[in-house]
Amino acid sequence: MPAATKTRPLARGDACQACKSRKVRCPAQKPACANCVRKNRECIYQPVTRRDRAPLSRSESNEQAHPPIPHHSFSYDPFPQSGESSSSNNAPSGSSFTAPSQNSYSLDPSLLLAPPQPAMTPNEDNWMQGMVGLLPPMMGSLQDLPAPWDSVDITALLGGQLAGNMQDINQKELSEIERDHLLLLYFTGQRLMGVDMHISSFYKRLQSTEPLERPHPCLLNAIYLMTCRQSPLESLRKQEKTFFTRAKQLIDEALASEHSIFDAIRAGTMVVTYLFGLNRQREGWAIMGQTIGLAVAVGLDRIESSVDLDNITKMTAAETYLPRATTHVELADRIYAFWTLYLVHKCVCVGFELSSGFDLGRITTPLPRPWEEYETADSHLSTCDRRITDIFDSTSTFHSCDEKHIPEFGYLLCAAELMHQVSLRPKERAEQERLESSLKMLNSNIPPELKKTEKDEEGRPTIRSDTATLQLITLCTEMFLYSLDRSLGRPDPRALEVARRILGILHLLKDSGIGDINVFAIIIWVRVACLLVWESKRLEAAGDAFTAASYEKDVQFICNTLQNMSHIKLAASCLEAIQSLWAADVSIFTSPNGLPEI
Repeated sequence: MPAATKTRPLARGDACQACKSRKVRCPAQKPACANCVRKNRECIYQPVTRRDRAPLSRSESNEQAHPPIPHHSFSYDPFPQSGESSSSNNAPSGSSFTAPSQNSYSLDPSLLLAPPQPAMTPNEDNWMQGMVGLLPPMMGSLQDLPAPWDSVDITALLGGQLAGNMQDINQKELSEIERDHLLLLYFTGQRLMGVDMHISSFYKRLQSTEPLERPHPCLLNAIYLMTCRQSPLESLRKQEKTFFTRAKQLIDEALASEHSIFDAIRAGTMVVTYLFGLNRQREGWAIMGQTIGLAVAVGLDRIESSVDLDNITKMTAAETYLPRATTHVELADRIYAFWTLYLVHKCVCVGFELSSGFDLGRITTPLPRPWEEYETADSHLSTCDRRITDIFDSTSTFHSCDEKHIPEFGYLLCAAELMHQVSLRPKERAEQERLESSLKMLNSNIPPELKKTEKDEEGRPTIRSDTATLQLITLCTEMFLYSLDRSLGRPDPRALEVARRILGILHLLKDSGIGDINVFAIIIWVRVACLLVWESKRLEAAGDAFTAASYEKDVQFICNTLQNMSHIKLAASCLEAIQSLWAADVSIFTSPNGLPEI
């Protein structure tokens, strides 16, 4: 193993955000510091913003061509006639949805309260250009990296040995150093990038001498695909297309064997997020349908309990099975893989406002637990399971004992499910009341630590990014519910109150940031902006210019945030849609037949 590099003197502003919040010295290695690697934490550095060009004024922005006002602020054509190119330099379109990718974009939190900065130009050296995260931050219990990787410095893997012995980009296999580099990038950020796996079990499989026990090449290439864009090494980034082609072809190969079918499901989940991130939506839908169908066929949605080690689910062919799980950790890998696929699907369905491909009434797989419970065969594994349908059951409770058995990821799954159901805009009053009751029950069961604010090093109130993510999703769901009734002819005052609370969370984040920018964050910001535009225009038409100005200021705050991310096509499209809505005639906001959809 390469030796760790020496710690250099730290310049002001070099520390990552995690070390800043924990008030510890940051080694400041890139792409992840040693502190975050050891703790398997998300490592985010504040990006350097360019200031060589003045931001557009509002009048200049309005002079640009705007797309037609969409019927709904997030109703996009899921099958555009063109524009499926994987190039990130395509011009953004206000009428087509640029689906997100698993690669995360770290928002510079200082930009939240700063004047808008210019968008990055296509010729800038920015490997994240045009990308946006599909998943919210994968919150939950952290895992330690196994020995001998628990203290490795990732930057050492980028040193002389790797730089001087780089393999040709056209050769068939990666060297062990290249492989380890990409795997470490994945496992130090897997809560953001893809399927959450048990790290020690994966490395144990990787070191096995038995071919059937080793990770299937489809899974390895899918991991390389998810992480190569984050590598500082151009030779690895150039292999992105190769990794994609291999992963896709090898998934089909893996389906032929019961020993590799589970790896094919996990690889398929990663490839789906990649394809939607590149706006290759038809391919994404096809592979997602295959992956969901396969997961259901082998019974990942029908795991009866957290100790269900004897269940074998038959597939169509009587002789083909998903082998039984032999340990609680192996079963946990299946539970986490299923729920990650479920969340990926929900994210896409919310974005496209489509019904789910999963039958919620069929799912018996319990919500995931903290990894340590599976590792230690906790005595509560057989007694304290919780299921996603519990949020719709008034007789159920998430807390049947004094111990916490649901990680943050479990609450995130429930919140995403509710957000999806509300986003379908149920018209029946009874259904709206059922969802409102379920949201209240979920909010009452969310633990206090996922609701409270904290103090930063200067004593100012702030909020953790995982807490902010969960609260933003639940608040946006509440705002959706209050916006379903169109008979008022104006924004529901309750929805406006919730919108202001959402903005309050964005202000509270300050230097903490929201983690990776994902589709949920952009959906929420756009919906809030459209609601505030509607109220501002209504007040303006009523002659109350002073109150209208306060809403205009809030809309500008959201627009500034989106403009800072305008190199992401989805953010740029949403920004143009908001500007177009703002420039629309006031009659649209005062006519019952022309009210904007929220």
